[in-house]
Amino acid sequence: MDIFEFKVKASGEEITCWLASPESSKLHAKSGLLLNISATRQYALLDPTQNHPTEPFLDAGHHVLSFDLPHHGDRVKQDYSNAITTGDTDGHIKAMGKAFMNGEDPFIQFVEDGIAALDACLEKGAATSNGLIVAYGVSRAAYCCLRLAAVDTRIRAIAGPSPVTDWSLLPEFDDHVDRSITERLHIGNWVDQLADRAIYLSVGSQDNIVGVEACAQFAMDLFNKQEQILPTGTLYNQLHVVNSPSHSPSERSRLDATDYLLTFMQSSI
Repeated sequence: MDIFEFKVKASGEEITCWLASPESSKLHAKSGLLLNISATRQYALLDPTQNHPTEPFLDAGHHVLSFDLPHHGDRVKQDYSNAITTGDTDGHIKAMGKAFMNGEDPFIQFVEDGIAALDACLEKGAATSNGLIVAYGVSRAAYCCLRLAAVDTRIRAIAGPSPVTDWSLLPEFDDHVDRSITERLHIGNWVDQLADRAIYLSVGSQDNIVGVEACAQFAMDLFNKQEQILPTGTLYNQLHVVNSPSHSPSERSRLDATDYLLTFMQSSI
């Protein structure tokens, strides 16, 4: 895997980005770009438990971009680092909540990060021939990708296994944020902006972390909006409620999400 590291600035913060490119023999005139977001860029591109779409996209001749989520990896801030202890993955969500209440909105930051990173990739020649850009993220990363897509119309499809849709359901975040403010973060508030995108959602039938009903309601809101604005028979999004007792999506769900995005890339060429 050929990884090129570069930096962008967003909201006064310097963000380290990784751009993985396919072998030169696999590049073609229709090569596109996947924004693959996990907790960190290392997880998204290198960790076999998290990087499911990376190799398939590279094999298909597409580029893969990643950077760390706010308050994750290289971006843990000292002011909020006391919320994070070794091995405590939820500590990052606590830090995001504390930062949010301090006026440092991590989701707006992510949107600005994503726009700057995509701008830089396009300047470097990734996906310039067809403009095909898609995004993948799990759980909190799925929410962030959806928020970015709601603002940046260059992202044409999003796959979000086990997506956070309602931050009030996550006590690690909600305990630090006023509930009236948390409600304004519900991803359903961006249905109108997302209705013309291809969106894949999956959630475990017993996922009491992000909430099955919250995910299903968001999907239905999308269905209803798409039915209003799109030609008959062109509903884009999918919802899969899968047989899973936990929050972490299965490998099968991750691969299905990957296939959905690859199929979208192929059908859009």
